[in-house]
Amino acid sequence: MRVDPTNHPQYDTILAVAAAVMAAERDTDASIKALSQLVSTTIDEFAEARLPAGLSQRALDKLASSIAGQIESRRLLTEAHREFGRAAKALGATADGWGPTWPCYTVEEAVKPKRAPLRRVA
Repeated sequence: MRVDPTNHPQYDTILAVAAAVMAAERDTDASIKALSQLVSTTIDEFAEARLPAGLSQRALDKLASSIAGQIESRRLLTEAHREFGRAAKALGATADGWGPTWPCYTVEEAVKPKRAPLRRVA
C-alpha cells in the first residue's frame, strides 16, 4: 500500500540525510577522478618535457596511495548508505511504500547493467 511520504514523521530527516549521502558519494567519485587525472597529467607532462621518470616517481607513489584511500573511503561510504537505508526501513519508510518519491536508488538499480543504445551503421 502506497502512503503519502510527506505525512511520514521523519520525512524531512530522511530526505536531508539521503541528499547528504548522495552528495558525498558524488564528491568521492569526483575526487577519485581528479586524482586519476593528476596521475595521467603528471606522466604525460613529464614525458613531454623529457624529464626522467624517477623524478616524479615519489609523487606518483603518494598519489597511488591517495587513490587507494579514496576507493576504500568510497566502499565505506556505500556501506554507510546501506545502513541509512536500513535505518529508514526501521522507521517505516521503504522504496515500495514511497514509490517514485523515494530519495535513493535501490540496490537492484545500482547493480543493474545499463544497456548501451543500439547503433546503426549509416
